[in-house]
Order: sequence, then C-alpha cells, then structure tokens
Amino acid sequence: MKTAHDIFFNDYQFKFILEHAWRELRFDQKWRSNCACKDGAKDKRKEPEEMVPDLEEVRPHGVKACKAAKRKKHGKEAVYDKLQSMLAVKQNISKQKLLDRLLAKKDTLSDIEVSLKNKLVSEML
Repeated sequence: MKTAHDIFFNDYQFKFILEHAWRELRFDQKWRSNCACKDGAKDKRKEPEEMVPDLEEVRPHGVKACKAAKRKKHGKEAVYDKLQSMLAVKQNISKQKLLDRLLAKKDTLSDIEVSLKNKLVSEML
C-alpha cells in the first residue's frame, strides 16, 4: 500500500486522499471487471474471506426503459387493436356498399331509405 501511495504521489504530485472510498469500492463488481488479468494469466490476488460472492443483482430499469415499456403493448393487446381496426374498416366498407345500393336504386326511396341515405352520406363526409 505504501508503494502504491508513493507511485501516486510521483505521478500526480499530491497525496492520495480517497483511500476510504477505495477501500469501500474496490471489490464492487464494476471495478473488479477492470482489474481482471489479460492473456489468460492467473490472477494472484485472493479475495478476502469476508467477501460474500455476488448474487446477480437485478438493476432497476431506467427512466427511458420504463416509459418505453408503458407505451409498448403486449402481444394480445396489439392483436386486439389490429382486430379492432380491421373491424372498423369492414364496417366502413359495408356502409359504402349500402350507400352505393341506395344511390343506384332507380325506384323512389321510402322514408326510411331516404333517412338512411342521408345519414350515410353525412357519415362519409
């Protein structure tokens, strides 16, 4: 430890003052991955005995991920919405066919047919 402090002082020209933070964070998962040995060499460091093996901690979702999950619809809801839009299109086509039949009729229209024709025309516009 003394050698590490000397090296730091020689490099930066001031004493290392965050040793308390280093002692607290040195075995955190984030920092352990940076000190892994490269080229398949064995790591000579031994973990302290007080160190409890990390259980995979599930990080909470970020703000953006939560908002995206709220906007995203699940499979059944998406299928339901698609089905609803197809039914709306089908009803619209059905109304258009009925209006075409009423307009193509050469005989005089009854009162009910006239009111239906006027209603369909107003809906189409």
